[in-house]
Amino acid sequence: MPIYAPSLPPRANLTRSKSPIAVMARFDLTRIFRQKLGRFYGFVFLTILIIQISVLYTKYLVATQQGLEQLKGLADQLLPNQANFQASLLHSSMLLFLWLQAAIISGGLISRDTLYRIRPLIYAHPVRPLDYLASKALVAFGIPFCIQLPFIILPWLLSMLIAGLSGPVWPTAPLYLIPAAILNSIVMASVTLGASALAASPKSGMGWAVGLLIFPSAVGGILTKIFRDGSWMALSPIALTESWPEILCGVDNPTAPLWPTIIATALHIGLWAYVARRRTEPAEAVI
Repeated sequence: MPIYAPSLPPRANLTRSKSPIAVMARFDLTRIFRQKLGRFYGFVFLTILIIQISVLYTKYLVATQQGLEQLKGLADQLLPNQANFQASLLHSSMLLFLWLQAAIISGGLISRDTLYRIRPLIYAHPVRPLDYLASKALVAFGIPFCIQLPFIILPWLLSMLIAGLSGPVWPTAPLYLIPAAILNSIVMASVTLGASALAASPKSGMGWAVGLLIFPSAVGGILTKIFRDGSWMALSPIALTESWPEILCGVDNPTAPLWPTIIATALHIGLWAYVARRRTEPAEAVI
């Protein structure tokens, strides 16, 4: 059976001043959409979002309807309040599925080009290594960020329409949660691109990404139990994405404290960005 080379990103048209970053990012997005990877995860995210909005409406209804006053005590126990509720809009279950989706999608962004030895052909175009890496980072960052936005905007908009400034979602909630979504997306992009750069195929890229999530989480959990200090959970990229919404919203006991979260976030971003940068140099492209 003949082996057909995969299609290449279109050559940047310099006469029209199109950025190679935008051209390659659009090519990757088109390929991802054609693979229809988002059907299952889209259903999962939509289900979680509907539950979030239902909880929001139930909380407001119980709090305002006199006929439901007998349920108010139960609702206060079952439904999160104040800062906890704001941070829960970026729920841990949603973030876990988002990590899995990022591992599948971003884990193959660089490793696919490694498998088919496409990078030498790309660098033969007017494309710098930084342009190549920036286009991959744009896709790896943009997809998680765009998925998190509806979990912030829709509950906030519904709360404002139903109850105005006195609704269960703070009027300023997007000012806290959107920066958290940005930080989460940067962490996801750096870890998954680093894993993809280390791998030789998309499947192994996904395996690397999952391993980079599970191993630090396991180590952080063990050290937390040994030393009885939650700061060690900052080793886990998953815990970092859970901590940032909690920290920015002012939760009393976040998953990981502030300074360990800041330090671990900087280390993860710096380490995996460095790995991706080194593994996408022209010298690596010909191996």
